[in-house]
Amino acid sequence: MTPFIVSLLAKVTLLLALGLIASASLPRFGPSFRHQILLVTLGSCLLLPLFIALTPPWDVGVLPSVASPYVASNAPGSPAVGSDARLSAQTAQPSVFAANRSNPAVVWIQRASLPLVWALGFLAVLIWLAAGRIRLRRIAKGSWSLTGAEWERALEEESREAGVTKPVRLLSSSVVSTPLTWGSRSPIILLPEDALDWPDAHRRIVLRHELAHVARGDALSQLVAGFVCALYWFHPLVWIAERRLRAECERASDDRVVALGTPAPEYAAHLLEVARSARSFGAPGFLSVAMARPSQLEGRLLAVLNESGRRAAPSRRARIGGLLVAVLIVGSVSAFRAVPRLAPPAQKERTAKEAIVVETKPVFDNLPIARGNPGAPVPSVRAITRDSTFQRSAPARDGGTLTLDLSTGGQVNITGWDKQQVLVQASLGGRDWRNTDVSFTPVDGGARLATEYTGRSNSQSFSHNFDIHVPRSFNVRISSAGGGVTINGVDGYFTGHTGGGEIEIRKSNGKAEIRTGGGDIRVSDSRLTGSVTTGGGKIMIERVAGNFAGYSGSGPVTYISSDGGITGKNEAIRIGIGSGRSLSVSKGTTTTTYVDDGVGHGGGFGASGIRMSSAGGDISLPEAPDGARVTTGGGAVRIGPSAGEVYASTGGGSIDIGPASGSVEAHTGAGNVTITLTGAGSHSVDVTSGKGEVVLVVPRDLSATLELESAYTNNLGHETRIESDWPLTVTSTKDWDSSEGTPRKYVRVRQTIGGGGGVIRVRTVNGNIVLRRGN
Repeated sequence: MTPFIVSLLAKVTLLLALGLIASASLPRFGPSFRHQILLVTLGSCLLLPLFIALTPPWDVGVLPSVASPYVASNAPGSPAVGSDARLSAQTAQPSVFAANRSNPAVVWIQRASLPLVWALGFLAVLIWLAAGRIRLRRIAKGSWSLTGAEWERALEEESREAGVTKPVRLLSSSVVSTPLTWGSRSPIILLPEDALDWPDAHRRIVLRHELAHVARGDALSQLVAGFVCALYWFHPLVWIAERRLRAECERASDDRVVALGTPAPEYAAHLLEVARSARSFGAPGFLSVAMARPSQLEGRLLAVLNESGRRAAPSRRARIGGLLVAVLIVGSVSAFRAVPRLAPPAQKERTAKEAIVVETKPVFDNLPIARGNPGAPVPSVRAITRDSTFQRSAPARDGGTLTLDLSTGGQVNITGWDKQQVLVQASLGGRDWRNTDVSFTPVDGGARLATEYTGRSNSQSFSHNFDIHVPRSFNVRISSAGGGVTINGVDGYFTGHTGGGEIEIRKSNGKAEIRTGGGDIRVSDSRLTGSVTTGGGKIMIERVAGNFAGYSGSGPVTYISSDGGITGKNEAIRIGIGSGRSLSVSKGTTTTTYVDDGVGHGGGFGASGIRMSSAGGDISLPEAPDGARVTTGGGAVRIGPSAGEVYASTGGGSIDIGPASGSVEAHTGAGNVTITLTGAGSHSVDVTSGKGEVVLVVPRDLSATLELESAYTNNLGHETRIESDWPLTVTSTKDWDSSEGTPRKYVRVRQTIGGGGGVIRVRTVNGNIVLRRGN
């Protein structure tokens, strides 16, 4: 039994490694294809024991060789010709348990201990999964159905659009905090309790996402993954593959929602709003498919907003072809059996005239460093050094490429000069610098600098520094495990990545596509196209001409123009910012931060002024002299003195605007709104709030047409009011209206003040409306 278990575990590890590597190395094929690869990998691990039992063995000699049964030996006491060498090799080795063979109890414990431990773990995971399934059923039993006319119509239309023909139950419960889907034969979509107050656009996007899971059959996929995790509960790669499978499942559904016509920025804002209240759900969350998990949110938002990385689902032919390849691989792996190599027949001894050729390659250790011999010629072959400081040079020409392949990382400073030469001055440091091989190789008018760790420790520490001079017209390709990168006075194409560290580009021209896993980025006094990206950090783009952009996962991106003012006052600048960050523009400084991830595009109101947008977080704008268009997926919005048109939108949070001398449009999913109008003339105002009070401070000589409406739901406990410094005629409805979800009544005003003019329209839920005279 032991050889079978060892073989099974080795083959499972190989399949999991192949699946994870394939899914990670095929980003351009899209999440749906990567999800299929991971699902087939886990399914193969599930069926592998059966495949091993059914497939005929494929013996491959890879183990250490044993003597051939057909080789005679001249040594005294050698075994007889024709004896079974494999059997002899096995019987010749003493058993490590030989001393205990006389004790049957010890033998039984040794043979049964590992299967017993595996069985206990397998049962524990199965019980955990079963408990999660039972809890899901209890939650569904205690939930209430969403059977309103609008819910039924939305479910029917979105099911038809998604291609879902089986009946889907739509439920709501206070137990869950994020939308969930489970069940393959009778799918269930479970929404949180506050779904009753969702606007129609939000509920449709949520249904579109959950129905995408139903159409893809993701509930069954998660069930298979759960059973594989139970079967191989001790194997870390299984849990990694399951986590990757769930992530790709969500990204594939995101792509499907966007492919159905939902604008990517709008969907990202709704996704962020759902994730704000999401929390862990234990075993039920493992067996169901949740719309948003905070741990995966950042990557999903970036993927949704990255239109170039979106791919359609694989075709039927591609899926069948991938399945056939998987069957071929699994069949080969299951049939493979490692056996000892057979030694060749005995040969006559080599004579003194026979030469043994050993292949070698030149290695230059301890080459002269700069202080000893700075003019040493460059060797024509690959040079390796283990000196702590050294200098190397190579001839180069304009248009060549400097390739950096730094598996140990390091600080890199690249400077352009007028010589047709690449010069590297390096200093190696850190605890493990002696185990670092550094190679410097001339390559076709350029050069390649590489580092490699030669030690055996799993924990390494390096502090390397590389100062490099290159011709002014030169390309740079970077692959570094970590460390900062500086490029100064170079014209060319800069591409690559560093695992973490600051990036700085100065006085350079050309194209840049560089990213860092985390760290600040600064680009200045350059003419560039392309982009720079950081997983977390600030980006400063100062006096840069060209179609150049910065993207940060969790920090602001700042532009400063050539005259120290705002870059492109009326331009739409493509900059991204992650969720959960406050964004402010400081008055009286030369730095103004613009953020625009596409949210709110398509509307013309307020588009002529400053444009700011964030996937989430507060936004503060001290002034908007030419108007503004400001949107955030969730957070407070504050806009100071303004003129022209002002547009503000937030998924949830308060809005404060004014004094504003022009027209104002403000929308919040839930929050109070305060708008102060000033100046003579006509003012148009349009305000909506999903829940909150709206206060308007208007000029004393106001002339406008008022359309005010406050709705209050039957669970509020009191009526809302419309208060005014002007006499108004207020009307109230008598019957509860259920057409918009929760039953509600309305308090309304339809009236003209002064000579009429602009329309002031306000709609809010469960909040008062207050109209005050200004100074």
